[in-house]
This record gives sequence, C-alpha cells and structure tokens, in this order.
Amino acid sequence: VRHSAKVGANTRIKFVTDGVLLRELEADLLLSRYSAVVLDEAHERSLNMDLLITLLSRSVRLRRARWKQKHKQTQPKRGPLKVIIMSATLKVDELLRGPSSPLSG
Repeated sequence: VRHSAKVGANTRIKFVTDGVLLRELEADLLLSRYSAVVLDEAHERSLNMDLLITLLSRSVRLRRARWKQKHKQTQPKRGPLKVIIMSATLKVDELLRGPSSPLSG
C-alpha cells in the first residue's frame, strides 16, 4: 500500500522504491541507518536509477573514508556501505564506461 511502512527496531530488510531511496539519500547521503543497499533491475535505465547509482557511489566513498578515520580511534556503529547492483541483462561495460554512465568521471 502506497506510503505505508511497517519498520521497527528489529527490521533487518527494508524494501523501498527508487523514489523513496532517493528521498532517503537526500536526507542522509551516508545512509547511516543501513549497512547494505541492493538495486534490482539495474538494466532498466532511468533517471532515478542513474541518480541512485551516482549518489550511492559517492555515499560508498564517503562512508569508507569516515569508517577508516573513525576505525583508528573507536569501532563505529556501521561499517562501509555495501552496494549490490543486480540485473539479469545488465551490460557492465555500458554501466562503467558508456557516455551516459553514472559512474564515469
């Protein structure tokens, strides 16, 4: 049901749409509440999917840098963010090196 959520302190897996995840990234680029993000159907290129991949690649770098810095002093609550990109038909070369690649440059 649209806009309904059943998330609590014991929630381990949360399913959201690309739009909801974009809003969460807007509020918290580090996605501090999560240890992993899974993007499914990544071959269905859309503006939202490209934005997610671009922002998540930035989030991963920032979280890793923060984790390394904090790890020297104390054990941080969450480790580096893990991003899993899934697709049955994804063209990896296109994703990584194509002219419209969200991961280029």
